[in-house]
Amino acid sequence: MAHVMPTPIDAKYPEASTRSARWAWGLCWLMFAATVLNYMDRQTVSLVKPLVLKEFNIPNETFGWVIAAFQLAYALSQVPAGFLVDRWELRRTYAGAVAWWSLAGVVAGFVPSLGFLIVCRALLGVGESFNWPCALKATGRVLAPADRGLGNGIFNSGAAVGAVVTPLIVPFLADRFGWRTAFVAIGACGSLWIVAWLRLVRGPIAQALKEDKRDRPVFSPSPVALQAFGVLLLASILLASTSWWVGAPALWWGVALLMVGMLFVARLLPMTALQGTSWLADLGVIVRFRRFWVLVVVSSSINVCWHFLVNWLPGYLQDDRGMEFVVGGMLSAVPFLAADFGNLGGGGLSKWLAVRGLGPRSARLAVMTGCTLLIASGALVGIVQGNVLTMTLLAVMAMGTAAFMANYFALCQDVSPSHTGLVVGILGGLGNLFAAGFAPIVGRIKDQTGTYGPVFVIVGLLPFLGLAALLLAWGRDAREAE
Repeated sequence: MAHVMPTPIDAKYPEASTRSARWAWGLCWLMFAATVLNYMDRQTVSLVKPLVLKEFNIPNETFGWVIAAFQLAYALSQVPAGFLVDRWELRRTYAGAVAWWSLAGVVAGFVPSLGFLIVCRALLGVGESFNWPCALKATGRVLAPADRGLGNGIFNSGAAVGAVVTPLIVPFLADRFGWRTAFVAIGACGSLWIVAWLRLVRGPIAQALKEDKRDRPVFSPSPVALQAFGVLLLASILLASTSWWVGAPALWWGVALLMVGMLFVARLLPMTALQGTSWLADLGVIVRFRRFWVLVVVSSSINVCWHFLVNWLPGYLQDDRGMEFVVGGMLSAVPFLAADFGNLGGGGLSKWLAVRGLGPRSARLAVMTGCTLLIASGALVGIVQGNVLTMTLLAVMAMGTAAFMANYFALCQDVSPSHTGLVVGILGGLGNLFAAGFAPIVGRIKDQTGTYGPVFVIVGLLPFLGLAALLLAWGRDAREAE
């Protein structure tokens, strides 16, 4: 049986082509709350960095590996998370993911050593890897195509809100009660969301989130594909295991070999060799889309920029700008408040342009071009004088990054609507993979130069790579070209 290529979502789900229901927008705001919690749990460690460095007596580069532990686990889990989201009941999957990452956050408050903290951060990454595949699968099911940019902007703005709220809470808790209390308090908040989700998402709403799986092809497993991926997995494990002798970077290279190699193996093997009921057949379809490879470049560049701001901004304000622990932590909320406007404004602007005849995808590309210019202003952060100008540039940079990502997520939904969870999972995994590799480099630059200035130049200009890939290789839909 030949593999059936996915049909456009407009054809598969005609109801998604019409006006979005009011309850669908309510669902977006509920997922916004989940994303707030997601970022509160992950950002806590960056806000207590001085206390962690002091207690465990480690340099910035080692702290970079604490950050990388989360991101590597997050990256590795994105592919299986996306695959499972495409197959499991979304209502229970989302609730289980929030329960997992909330518990990991609470346990981090009781760790006896740095090693245990790293393990808890890795477990946090596993649970949080489900958030974006779940949310994007939901918006792809219940929102009209023209509304998805705004819908994605709503739930994704939870990242910025979480990044705003957390600095207002965590430094105060850590200063008064210790950094461990902050982990416990933030992690415990997840139980409230789980109760709300299970009570509100049921009946017709839960049914609307379910997808008809009858059009999924069924094949028998291929020994050739299993052998090829088995060799890749073994090589990755062997490379990663050398980290005991050559250092932590070998672990990153092992994960990178597995994640990137997996895509190339799936692309080089014929579709007949990828047959089976596993994720191999779906992966084979995805890697044959040119636009998927374009988004690999986009995801890698923009995620490095965003995660640098999330993980290192409080430290920059405290170390380079000389702000006190609580003050620097709280002021780090300002750029993420601007990022919240970027999420909503970026999605809303692309919708405004689309309904005026530019077309959904062309509108997104136009907005993303402007956003890249805003992000580039961050390259000046390390050389300007005065805290007011510095905070202004950081706010512009964060706003541009968030608006860029809101439209990037909408493009992810256009690659293969039947495999949205897996597409988002792979792209998110790769973005976090490169962000994880960059984190120790940030710490090393800070340790060796005494400033974060060179890092701002790198992250401010990096999104131009993603923009170039979009403008040169994305192409236009036939209906937009007419």
